[in-house]
Parts: sequence; C-alpha cells; structure tokens
Amino acid sequence: MNEFRINMSDEPGSLAEHCEAIASEDVNILAIVAIAGESASAAILTDNVDSTASALDRMGADYSVSELKSAKLEHKPGSLAAFTRGMGNSGVNLRSLYVMSIDGDSATIGYTTE
Repeated sequence: MNEFRINMSDEPGSLAEHCEAIASEDVNILAIVAIAGESASAAILTDNVDSTASALDRMGADYSVSELKSAKLEHKPGSLAAFTRGMGNSGVNLRSLYVMSIDGDSATIGYTTE
C-alpha cells in the first residue's frame, strides 16, 4: 500500500477537489488526514494506487508517494510510545503513522519513513 501526500492551497473546497478527482476514478479512500496552517496538506491511503496517481496527475496536483509499512503492536498503554522511541533511537524519521485496526489485544499500525 502507498500513501499519497498532497500539498494544496488552504482555501474552501481544496480538499474536496482532490477527493472528487480520486472518486472520479472509482477509487475508495481508506484513510485520510488533512491539516492546514501556514500550508495545507493531506495524507491519503486508497485502494488503487495507479488510478489515484492518474487522477492526481490529471488535475496537476502537487504530491509525493511513499510506501506504507506496517507493524503489529500490543494494544496496551505505552506500545505506540515504545515503537516510536525505538524508531527514533534507530535514527529512523517517521513521516506519518496510522492506527489501521485494533483487534482484541493487538493493533496494526501503518507508517512511512524518509
């Protein structure tokens, strides 16, 4: 699975335009986070990498693609802290992190790195 990190203008409707372009390719968005401040961006996971890229290319979107890695953690306090500390101590810079699912005593996370 790949993550699409999209840079966009911070104005009403900008995120909608990107989501509509992806939807026009009959692609489902599986996870999304969008943040605005001095600039606006969104990180999106979809069910079809090629069609997502095609939709974003067609609209001239400014985006990058990163491989989404995954790990299974215990679903208990401190597990995510231990994972992120371990990555930091290993010199790995996390770019994004998602809780993908929780099933009983375990949680699956997805993450991208530099």
